[in-house]
Amino acid sequence: MKEQLNKVWMTAVLVTGFFVAEAQQLPQPPKAPAGPEMLARGPQPPRPPKEPKAPAGPEQGMRPEEPVKLTTLKGTVVNPVANDRFEYNGLLVKTANGNTQVLFPPHLGEQILAKAKSGSAVTITGFERSNPEGKPEFRLVTVNVNGTLISDTPPVAPQLSVAHEQKSITAKIKELNYSPQKEVNGFTLSSGERVNLPPHMASQLSNQLKAGTEVVVNGFAEPKRPGVVYSQNVTMIAAQTISINGQAYLVR
Repeated sequence: MKEQLNKVWMTAVLVTGFFVAEAQQLPQPPKAPAGPEMLARGPQPPRPPKEPKAPAGPEQGMRPEEPVKLTTLKGTVVNPVANDRFEYNGLLVKTANGNTQVLFPPHLGEQILAKAKSGSAVTITGFERSNPEGKPEFRLVTVNVNGTLISDTPPVAPQLSVAHEQKSITAKIKELNYSPQKEVNGFTLSSGERVNLPPHMASQLSNQLKAGTEVVVNGFAEPKRPGVVYSQNVTMIAAQTISINGQAYLVR
């Protein structure tokens, strides 16, 4: 009986050893390196390839600028309008709904004012926009005056041969000048010249720029721009340095 048990045990050992040897001879697939995430999650099924992203459009949050809608305004010219630099850049037009201020680029002043006299009938095409103060303004694109059509065109480039006239002026400040946004942007001298300053510079010198204060201004006279009509004959000075009470400041 004991010999039969030994034979059965030996047979089982031989069969087991045979299958272990066969398993060792079969090729094994390469194992991917297991990172911390794979060790924690275990083997994962293969993922499908990612679809390419569609280019961003209006539906993805990109909002294209809306086209400008033009309207037509008809009326008669009341009078021209000038900006804070004494450049004519608009017309006050009387329409069926009341007076409307129509703005145009200053370089069109000669063309428009030569035709659009006070009392002239005009047909103006343009669009309405709000100025920095939130008030509506009508911007001119074309104006028809007695059959003559004038369109908004780029300004003529200034001649490079024109030399800037250097100026050095000692005078008192007559009054401060303000932009349409009510910011100080320069001052007028007692000698008549108008000195232009960048807003940040005017703000930094606001405590010293007072009427009656004597200043020394070094700069150059700004040349008249082609096509522009001026409401006053004033020399504009682009300052390079300003001396106040003996202290000189660089303007830039």
